[in-house]
Amino acid sequence: MRILLLPLVLLTGCSSVSVLQEREVSALAPTSRPKALYVRPFEVRRGAEFDAAAPVGGEDPRMKIAELVTDGVLSKADEWIAPGKLLPADAPAPDEGLLVSAKILRTQQGSRALRIGIGFGLGRTRLETSVRVFNLAASKTEPWLAFETTGGSNMEPGVIGALVPSPVAIPIAASLVGGAVTAGTMGIKGVSQDASRTGRVIAAAIHDKLAERRVLERRTKVKRAGQVATPVGDVPIPTLDELP
Repeated sequence: MRILLLPLVLLTGCSSVSVLQEREVSALAPTSRPKALYVRPFEVRRGAEFDAAAPVGGEDPRMKIAELVTDGVLSKADEWIAPGKLLPADAPAPDEGLLVSAKILRTQQGSRALRIGIGFGLGRTRLETSVRVFNLAASKTEPWLAFETTGGSNMEPGVIGALVPSPVAIPIAASLVGGAVTAGTMGIKGVSQDASRTGRVIAAAIHDKLAERRVLERRTKVKRAGQVATPVGDVPIPTLDELP
C-alpha cells in the first residue's frame, strides 16, 4: 500500500480544493484572450451522493450548493479570465467566448461537531465536481478543457486537536492564547464554504491553462491533486514506496 509521508500530509492537509484528471484538446484551445466567460448554472448529477442540510429559509439544498459553486466561478471571472456572464440552462450558446458546463458529483456535509471538537479529518466535508470548458469559436459540442475537482475541510484541527502538539496544531494553539482564533475559523467550514471555494478554483484552473498558452498574464495558480506548490514550482508528493 502506498503511504504518504506524514509531514507533507500535515503541511498540505488544511481546507483546500484540488484539480485532477485534466484533459485538453490542443486543437480547440483559444489563441487569444476570450471576450467573455459564460457559465451555465451548475447542477447536481442525477444519482449523485448528496448529504447537505437545507439552508435557513427552506431553500432546496441542491439548488443552493449549485448556486454557490456557480457564483464562485463568476466572482473571479472578470479578474482572472474575461467578463463573466450567467447563461441560462435553456439559452443557446453564443458564437464566441468560453462556456463552462459542470455537474456536482458528490456532496458530503460531514459532522460539524466532530470538525469543531476534534478535527484532523473527523467529520470532514467533501465536494466533487466534473467540469467541461468549451471554446465556442472552435466547437460548441466538443470541450477544449475538461477536469474534475475535489476538496473539503480535510485535516485541520478542531478545539481539542489544536491542544495536541503537532506541526499543524501548535500555531492554532498559539493563536488561541492570543484570542485570535474562534470555533468559526477552526471547524465551521461547511459544505457551503466548500462550494464557493470550488467555484473559485474552477476559475483558477481555466486561468491557469490560458496563462500556459500565454494568452493572458498569470495572476494565480491552481493546486493539482498529488502535488504541493513550492517557490520552484509544483512538486509531486512522494510516497514511501517511491523513496530510495
